[in-house]
Amino acid sequence: MYPFFKLTFHALLGMLLWNSNAGGVGPSGGDSLKVAPYGDLKPYADLRAKPYEYHGPERELAEPTDLEEVRIGLFGPLKRTDAVLQGRSMRRGAELAIAEANAAGGHRGKPFEPVFRSDDQIWGSAREVARLVYEDKVWAVMGSIGSESTHIAEQIITKAHVVLIGPASTDPSLTQINIPWMFRCMPNDAHIARVLGTYLFQDRGVTKVAAIASNASDSRIGVSEFEKTARRLGRPLALSLKYDAGAPDFSRPLDLIERAGAEALVVWGRPEEAARLIRKIRARGMTQPVFGGPALAFPEFLKRAGTFAEGVTVAAPCDLWRDDPRLRTFRQQFSERYGAPPDIIAAYAYDGMNLLIRAIRAGGLNRAKIRDALAEIRRFHGVTGEIRFDGSGSNVSPPVLVVVRDGHFCKQASN
Repeated sequence: MYPFFKLTFHALLGMLLWNSNAGGVGPSGGDSLKVAPYGDLKPYADLRAKPYEYHGPERELAEPTDLEEVRIGLFGPLKRTDAVLQGRSMRRGAELAIAEANAAGGHRGKPFEPVFRSDDQIWGSAREVARLVYEDKVWAVMGSIGSESTHIAEQIITKAHVVLIGPASTDPSLTQINIPWMFRCMPNDAHIARVLGTYLFQDRGVTKVAAIASNASDSRIGVSEFEKTARRLGRPLALSLKYDAGAPDFSRPLDLIERAGAEALVVWGRPEEAARLIRKIRARGMTQPVFGGPALAFPEFLKRAGTFAEGVTVAAPCDLWRDDPRLRTFRQQFSERYGAPPDIIAAYAYDGMNLLIRAIRAGGLNRAKIRDALAEIRRFHGVTGEIRFDGSGSNVSPPVLVVVRDGHFCKQASN
């Protein structure tokens, strides 16, 4: 029993060390100590301070000489109605990056070739990622959109020793388990929640907030992180409610919110659901300011909410509306190629694929060396802004607050 107890104790200690500095200064991105779980208590060790290391074999393997192309795997939703637009955005952003890399000579004269597999069935995604790794023999993998599928893929790539970069998964736990093969492009939900909570409770001085979120996994995780931030700032939520995805009616939760006398509302859900909810809120004559999670920072939300989106403040993973030459070029090339402007997922997929391409060119056709090369990229300036990896492979560049004005997202002046 003693060895088991000892192992369990060290596992719990590791989790406490992770949490003890979550939101603190340094590798976490410079957040205020007021939102850290244990204030200014210094942890024994910060596992994010330096890159996770891989001490296993395979660096000694010789590069193949008989390849005609360099394959990079992608997996994401193709047919699932609630995520097909996001899957298409990811694929388009990645394909544009590959097309540009091939125009510049590929990898030592060999073209990069994307191989796409579906994760329309969450548990079936394990099979599809395994096919990418063992049948298609890709050198690195990008995906997916949802954190559930990405968690499953993480188990495959850890066994197979292949780099996985997530362009849109925001579940904090993805990069908190000491896996050296996992990297993330978007800031995680904990970071997003801290930015929104600090602005709402400290900058604006709101004291009574109600949250309403979809029962979908990513929304539950996001609003849970926001609840933690609220408690740490001494402003526990007045209400935190859930609704089923695709719910036709929001009467009951809105009744409860009105009775609670909430001063502000926080919405965490998919763009189409959030738009429908906010329409219902305004139709009832509720005038409280509305704040949203990162899923609202998409054109689909503006389109479906219409004028009801006016004044909504959203915690966006990056500022995709800034005036930046690199971003302008990307938007123009993407629009010319696909006939529509890129959204945030397309932009992160473009940056994520460029990170993989850079790592392959630096490390060569050796999976372990590709991982090493990617881990050495601590700062990357892309179309989404600066991607800054901490030791766990998570992007700690700060999210931004944007507000809807005249049907467009504009950066919040006080952010």
